[in-house]
Amino acid sequence: MKKHRSTRRRPGAGLALGMLAVIGWLACSSVAWMLADRNADRVEASARLAALARAEVASEAIEQNLLRLLEGIRSLGELALARQELRQAGAISALDVVETQLRGVAENGRLGVLQIAVVANDGWLAWSSEPGWKTVWLGDREHFTVHREQPLGLFVSAPLVGRVSQQWSLQFTRPMIDKTGAQAGILVVSVDPIQLSRDLTALSFGSHSAALILRRDGTVLAHGRDASQQLGDVLPPGDPLMQALATGRAGGLIMPASAGEREKLTGFSNLAEAPLAVAVSLDTAEEIQGTAFVRPSLRATALAFSVLLLAALALTMLWLDRRRTLYDLEMARREREAAQQRLVQAQRMEALGRLAGGVAHDFNNVLQAILGGAKLLAKRPGDEAGVRRLSRMLLEASERGAAVTRRLLAFARRVELKAAPVPLEPMLQGLREVLTHTLGREVEIVLDMPPGLPPAFADGAQLETVLINLAINARDAMLPMPERRLTFRLRLAAEHPPQEPGRQATPPPGLPGGSGGYLTVEVTDTGTGMDAVTLAQAMEPFFTTKAKGKGTGLGLAMAKGFAEQSGGALALHSRPGEGTVVTLWLPVAPEGAQAEPAAVPSPVPVGSGHVLLVDDEEQVRQVLGATLRDQGYQVVEAADGPAAVMHLDGGGACDALVSDLAMPGMDGLAVVRAARQRRPGLPALLITGYAGDAGAAALEEAAGAGALQLLHKPIDPEALAVRLAALLQDGGTTGTAR
Repeated sequence: MKKHRSTRRRPGAGLALGMLAVIGWLACSSVAWMLADRNADRVEASARLAALARAEVASEAIEQNLLRLLEGIRSLGELALARQELRQAGAISALDVVETQLRGVAENGRLGVLQIAVVANDGWLAWSSEPGWKTVWLGDREHFTVHREQPLGLFVSAPLVGRVSQQWSLQFTRPMIDKTGAQAGILVVSVDPIQLSRDLTALSFGSHSAALILRRDGTVLAHGRDASQQLGDVLPPGDPLMQALATGRAGGLIMPASAGEREKLTGFSNLAEAPLAVAVSLDTAEEIQGTAFVRPSLRATALAFSVLLLAALALTMLWLDRRRTLYDLEMARREREAAQQRLVQAQRMEALGRLAGGVAHDFNNVLQAILGGAKLLAKRPGDEAGVRRLSRMLLEASERGAAVTRRLLAFARRVELKAAPVPLEPMLQGLREVLTHTLGREVEIVLDMPPGLPPAFADGAQLETVLINLAINARDAMLPMPERRLTFRLRLAAEHPPQEPGRQATPPPGLPGGSGGYLTVEVTDTGTGMDAVTLAQAMEPFFTTKAKGKGTGLGLAMAKGFAEQSGGALALHSRPGEGTVVTLWLPVAPEGAQAEPAAVPSPVPVGSGHVLLVDDEEQVRQVLGATLRDQGYQVVEAADGPAAVMHLDGGGACDALVSDLAMPGMDGLAVVRAARQRRPGLPALLITGYAGDAGAAALEEAAGAGALQLLHKPIDPEALAVRLAALLQDGGTTGTAR
């Protein structure tokens, strides 16, 4: 009988194969698990670095806002020094203007300012923006003694309760140095640390994150949200943040977890212009919370890899990578939106600084002429010719000041244009001589005008101002050029001027629609030209390429506003090295339009009657009262509305009321209403520096109850007498005058 051989596998081989399979499976699973953990660590590390970079960017943004605050304080210091000089010179009117500006900053809480004060060198409070302030001894305060013991620029105090304001404040102080180099006192600007802390809290960094503003010695000046430090706390020198700030650089660090504190990612920055530092601490757990799903997901992928092998793992990794990319894109989008908001705020502050600097420069020139002329007048009472010359100089300086206001109103498009036919050829011929003296003999002025051009339809005075501003801008652009040539070119254009998207040009009053004719004035210079970036911003408000203090940035913006209000447009063309061409479109005057007749001086009529004069500005009231008395009127002066009402209640004589429109408490319209309740139909003349001080409805209501006239400052005193005489003679036609 035949025997069969056994076919069973050897136990040793099967065990070996099983062991190899298990080892292979364990090896693959271990590698997958290790790779999963390593990738999770890398994602968390990337999230930490991104959060640390965000903290650094946030600290730099806060630093930039602090720099804007310091720039504003520097500007306030210049105003305070100007106040000291005006006070020493006895210029009361100008002193009141400067002090009103300083009080306005504190009252409106601009830059977080609570109070602006000047401390004399002997330690006594010399002036404060607080109403009803009293002299207080501040010689023992740290922010005073530090400037006496060693020469310092800016000093920032620890949070303290002000002896004048009686509230928590930070004292930003700096010595005021006069023209001789001597210390004229200490400027003290009190800033609200509570408001600073609220602003820091408003920056949404997370529920467990915080922002700090510190002095270099570690004193906490402001804190936001989850800061463990309070106002006035001092960080110890051994604190990791203090050690990092001691390096004098900006950067970031990781604050490890400690008792009661979570791990923080901190960005910090030192201010070079002030002894201040900024720190933003982001909670690590919150910042990497978005990546919490990564580690368990990757481990699940490792398990799937052991079952589905490399293909399943690869697909899972691609999915995770896509998720992480989407997360990074979302975070980048949010950061971009936040950066854009910070940029908008920074541009607003820069615009405010440019406007304040330019307007202060122009008004300082006007005030200098008025101050010098007034002093010379006081020294020459017997020199009739000198007095007349100085009077003309003071009048011209006042008109220049009014021109600054008109430029601002033109920029705001609140000036009323009086359109009339304007022959451009004789206007430019007349401007040639003025511009020759203004621009200098080295600038060649070329007028390129074809004969027979029709007149333009615009406000002639405003057009002259615009052309002079454009010529001066061209002269400044040609200063570094050896050959300078300025060209005014005119042509008649059949096409319509270019329109900005979403804006429809509105023709000036009296221009019939559909005329289709335009004149273009091209101002061409051979200057350095502008690049694309500068050209894109050239007509933006407050933007100027001139040196600091040399321009307001309102010239081109005003010219653009004038052109658009006139029914035309303004365009710029420029390239570096090719000069600049400014093209101004103006509508052609319609047939039959009459030019505005030239004003003929008329004699000032001699008046009679009793006038009640109300103005809260004593100097203005005295000048107007003296003028009316010289014309034969009997004038009773009142410093405010209640005093005027008291005069009427006492039975005082009153044939006409002359009142300032904008007054504290009881304004001009309220005075008119109260006066007409006692004297129905009383003629009234209101004076205002800006028509926006009263609404049109309120003026119409007042005009319906009696004769009413509205005059705009600055006023020629003789023009006031003429208006008043007309008002008393025929009941006065309701209207406005400039």
